[in-house]
Amino acid sequence: PEGEFAMGSNEYAIEQPIHTVYLDTFWIDRTEVTNEMFAAFLNDQGNQSEGGATWLDAGDGDERIHQSGGSWNADSGYADHPVVEVNWYGASNYCEWVGRRLPTEAEWEKAARGTDGRIYPWGNVFDCSKGNFDDETIEDDYVVPGGAGCDGYNRTSPVGSFENDESPYGAYDMAGNVWEWVADWYDSGYYDNSPFSNPGGPPSGDNRVLRGGSWNFSDSNSRSAGRVQGNPDVTGYVGGFRCATSD
Repeated sequence: PEGEFAMGSNEYAIEQPIHTVYLDTFWIDRTEVTNEMFAAFLNDQGNQSEGGATWLDAGDGDERIHQSGGSWNADSGYADHPVVEVNWYGASNYCEWVGRRLPTEAEWEKAARGTDGRIYPWGNVFDCSKGNFDDETIEDDYVVPGGAGCDGYNRTSPVGSFENDESPYGAYDMAGNVWEWVADWYDSGYYDNSPFSNPGGPPSGDNRVLRGGSWNFSDSNSRSAGRVQGNPDVTGYVGGFRCATSD
């Protein structure tokens, strides 16, 4: 619903200052876009190049969508997992293809934390069992509070797998699973000058914003106010997205 919420935190400089933002009514997807959904997009639009790279990095090895006989298909067992290895341009074009758009950074944060300033979608105390976080030792030795194997998945999990991780508005996986591209250009000091009403980010920049943490990042990265930057033409095995609309 339309209204105000407190955006940002005092945790890191790039999340400061906490500031009040007003947003018009908007809709946001309950889940991250899946491999099956993105494969349908590729079958209609092709894996086009933009920003110097293809929308899906189909030769990376970590992607879970492959082309066979001229058709793009999700790998067996991964149809309902969030798509990864998608750059910002692929995410933006997919959302346009389905009649929506990427959410703004402010919309994403409100959808994740609501209006009561909570740290995580479910509340203020981290709980490893409520999402897909770095509780394994695949690539490093970091294990989030809760111990190894707490969430039950080594990498991505099917979207909406954790029924107790819903945000105040019913969105899943807004903490963990995959980082999510949003519409905004990144500026570490943007919050100092962010407009009160419907902020849309800086007018230009080099990198875009990602939100929400992933299966390979810590509890701190999964806070609803957390924000990182990414080159829009770069893909990764920890990055995906969801869409939004004002209609």
